[in-house]
Amino acid sequence: GAHMRWISGTLMLMFVVAGCETPTPSETAQPKSAASDQILVSSQPLLEMAQAVAAETLPVAKIVSDSVSSRYWKPTREEARTLQKARLILINGAGYESWTARLSLPDSRLIDTAAGYYDQLVRIPDAVTHQHGPGGKHGHPGTVWATWLNPELASSQLSQVTNALTKVAPDQKTKLEANAARIKSQLESVNQRVSELQTLTGEMKLTILSDGPFYQYLTERLGWKLNYMHWSETGELSDIDQQELTTAMKDLPADHHRLFLISSRQSEQAETFAADLGLRVVRIDLCEFPATPASTLIERLEGNLTRLKNAVTDGH
Repeated sequence: GAHMRWISGTLMLMFVVAGCETPTPSETAQPKSAASDQILVSSQPLLEMAQAVAAETLPVAKIVSDSVSSRYWKPTREEARTLQKARLILINGAGYESWTARLSLPDSRLIDTAAGYYDQLVRIPDAVTHQHGPGGKHGHPGTVWATWLNPELASSQLSQVTNALTKVAPDQKTKLEANAARIKSQLESVNQRVSELQTLTGEMKLTILSDGPFYQYLTERLGWKLNYMHWSETGELSDIDQQELTTAMKDLPADHHRLFLISSRQSEQAETFAADLGLRVVRIDLCEFPATPASTLIERLEGNLTRLKNAVTDGH
């Protein structure tokens, strides 16, 4: 419905327009082809959630290729047709899928899994284009997208996924809900660890910097204020990137633990540069791409917490 359309316009759910893409009644009555039974998802975390809930019951696939972020993905004609035929399309929301605005996808089959917590979405006030040396300009979208880094939001997404799948296969409801309950309890134990880390650091003098705004659902959940740079995500550091952090360092209180969060995909050069300035660098797995070597979303979220805990307790 209309309540799904988010006013910022980052995510306009397009209504299917009567025309060549709309099946005629006679077509609808035909048995569905295998392709049209597919549940398609747009992110790695959603793939894992949907596969774990569906188990063997429903075919789940990620429409976006493993080598590209959904933020920058542009569907080919064929991929657009696959999306049109899908039984359901589960998206992360929070501005992660700008490509949905370019396709006319039926509202009834496009499920925005962030629907349960629009009020908690983090807006980026400086969503402007930054100059990054020879790499040219790039903008940051107006919303932080890595919602799943906060296990409470991941759990809300899991509920949306489960509801959507049980509507598709109502006869399997009991089984699907049992599968979901297992993952939910794992997310609850991750959330417990977040709470413990929040308590542990509650009285600490902490300054948290990062290479970008992507970590805000996690840092907010921890009660930490995030001061983020605008570094390019995997490229070599430009002079501007280096200057930005060097300048930020001048104002930091000397008696604080100073953590610098960077994406696990960021370059070694970036890590060394920050460490040389006297920052404790912590790699955060944004879980956007499949893990190598393979590990589950739960393990990856726990790994982040372990690294953060080690960084704040080590030697103190």
